[in-house]
Amino acid sequence: MMRRTTISAALAIIAALGILGSAFAADYPAKPVQMLIPFGAGGSADSMGRMIAKTAEKHLGQNIVAVNKPGAGGGIMLTALHEAKPDGYTIGWGSTGILTATNIGNVPFKHDVFTHVARVGFSGMPIAVRADAPWNSFEEFVAYAKENPNKIKIGNAGTGSATHLTPIFIEKELGLQFIHVPLGAKRRVPSLLGGEVEAICVPLPEVAGQVQAGKAKVLVIPSAERDPGFPDVPTMKDFGYDVVIELFRGISVPKGTPDAIVAKIEEAFKKGAQDPEFIEFAKKNSFNISFMGMDEFNNYVEPMDTKIAMVMEETGLKKN
Repeated sequence: MMRRTTISAALAIIAALGILGSAFAADYPAKPVQMLIPFGAGGSADSMGRMIAKTAEKHLGQNIVAVNKPGAGGGIMLTALHEAKPDGYTIGWGSTGILTATNIGNVPFKHDVFTHVARVGFSGMPIAVRADAPWNSFEEFVAYAKENPNKIKIGNAGTGSATHLTPIFIEKELGLQFIHVPLGAKRRVPSLLGGEVEAICVPLPEVAGQVQAGKAKVLVIPSAERDPGFPDVPTMKDFGYDVVIELFRGISVPKGTPDAIVAKIEEAFKKGAQDPEFIEFAKKNSFNISFMGMDEFNNYVEPMDTKIAMVMEETGLKKN
């Protein structure tokens, strides 16, 4: 009898918590929501995050306040998000860095400590060279790299970043050898134009202006499909290579955030991504809107995490 009473009491507590959770979710959001951004102010990722916050808050019913938390390859923001209460009032504007930072060991946890609520879209990560470089096509670039191993220096945002791993994927697939130069996000384009490196891997929005100004050219974009803003630039798939790696951007929250709150956040950002103001801003900044809800987004993240973990393991970068 004692055991039955204990079980009944436990079930009653669980039911009461469920009712309280539902009531809490029904009132959400009752105050502004913080959106943590793992990048410094002023870059393309920051500006895109602030714009989607502006359009999504129209549908959430409260202000979404962007808070920059750069550092440690995204680790500072991820740690703050992981330590936040799972109540929907702290959300993260994440990227592929959520997979690279967790695998390389910048944080002592994996990406599955979060619920990935919605992917807003992605930027291609092209290989770009100066306009006066001797290669006018990816084929010419590859031919030179094969004949001259470890001669081409490719700049990236930092060791273990997505812009570091992308050329590594290309190396492994084609049997090439590059010199990888960690420059930091702000130095990549100036270093290319100044001749410090022969090529860079960079989010497309950050080099698009230099291409349009005739100072740089994009040789290949390893996305699933050709970029609508650069339809003449081939993908790796166009050459028959199974290399697809994109810099996605989306919203994540701490695991344990109530489902009803997650659903409200997902819907707000879905509508925000459909807002004409955001669509126009994304187009001007070479950002591809490609919304995924929670289920689809998590199914997208898992195989990418496996792919990133595998290449990090093979190159000695993986720590987690």
